[in-house]
Amino acid sequence: MIRAILFDLDNTLYPASSGLDREIDRRMTVFTARYLGISEKEAHVLRKTDARVYGTTLQWLREVYGFHDIEEYILEVHPPDVSSFLSYNPKLAEMLSQLPYPKAILTNSPLEHAERVLECLKVRSYFDSVLDIRFNQFRGKPYPEAYHRAINLLGSPIGEVLFVDDLPPYLTAFKALGGQPLLVDEEGKHADVGIPSIPTVLELPLYLNKILS
Repeated sequence: MIRAILFDLDNTLYPASSGLDREIDRRMTVFTARYLGISEKEAHVLRKTDARVYGTTLQWLREVYGFHDIEEYILEVHPPDVSSFLSYNPKLAEMLSQLPYPKAILTNSPLEHAERVLECLKVRSYFDSVLDIRFNQFRGKPYPEAYHRAINLLGSPIGEVLFVDDLPPYLTAFKALGGQPLLVDEEGKHADVGIPSIPTVLELPLYLNKILS
């Protein structure tokens, strides 16, 4: 049974091939390199190795290197104009409008970025809440407390909540708590992670029909 759906934002509601998430990733690497006084190549390696343990680059910089200017980081790593990467897709709005469940966004991005993306996609009205990295006190996915806060807000048992995301570690953590995970795997890179997957969020209704029939 499914009573509510949690959606990730970046690379989930829009295709990873849009390039927006790659631009955010590039900006994070530039910021990290400048802050640590190392090359961008070194920063990239550290972010893909050491930082993964902490869920986000921001949390890694805070806990390991004592970084504290969170607002500066948020401002610099999130592009102010997402319309260069995204465009309105009426099929997304139609799909969301037909899902008979409470829906919320759970993202490790800040609220201002999430709102820009949702407004650009013209789907903000379909979500009851946007739970961003500030909502989770800057300890977002995959920390268990981030999921518990979201579940408490939705008001449904975690076993009856579907969480749709593009990153297997975040879904694995949700599954370990008893939730139902669904991977958006545009390029088919994660066939071996043991999590149900769809190539695009637009196929969510087909998936729901399959598991509920």
